[in-house]
Amino acid sequence: MPKFAIYSTDISPTTDPANASPPPADLVVFYQDPLFGTYDIFAGDVGRGTVFKTLDGILIQDFGATEAGNIISISETDAFDQTTIDNLKTLWEAVDTQYYFTDGYNVWKIQFQRPNGFKYRPNLPLREANYITYSYEINLVVISREI
Repeated sequence: MPKFAIYSTDISPTTDPANASPPPADLVVFYQDPLFGTYDIFAGDVGRGTVFKTLDGILIQDFGATEAGNIISISETDAFDQTTIDNLKTLWEAVDTQYYFTDGYNVWKIQFQRPNGFKYRPNLPLREANYITYSYEINLVVISREI
């Protein structure tokens, strides 16, 4: 049973938005979790700070670790149908819009990364055989961890 989903923030965060009551206004369920692809919840920089070299040493600025601003990266080959791609594209195209993302265990408030927040491509050999399937890459910027 797939657990990955992106859904609107008009409901409370939940790990099971498909069965939420009331349902979210926008919901895209990944009908195939990234079993053979990539799922990295720490694809970005979690720690904040810099190191400056000075004449006789270094100056370190350490602002600690925070999940805000981190990148969640998800990709898979031949995983989505046309409807799922169209629904994700609609969410991605919405300007400055935040959503919830769940992997079935955690929930984050996210926004699609700009640029390269959502890429997809059809499997051309299968398309020639009238079977349309898409590979995808999604990069989500973490606003906050909800669950």
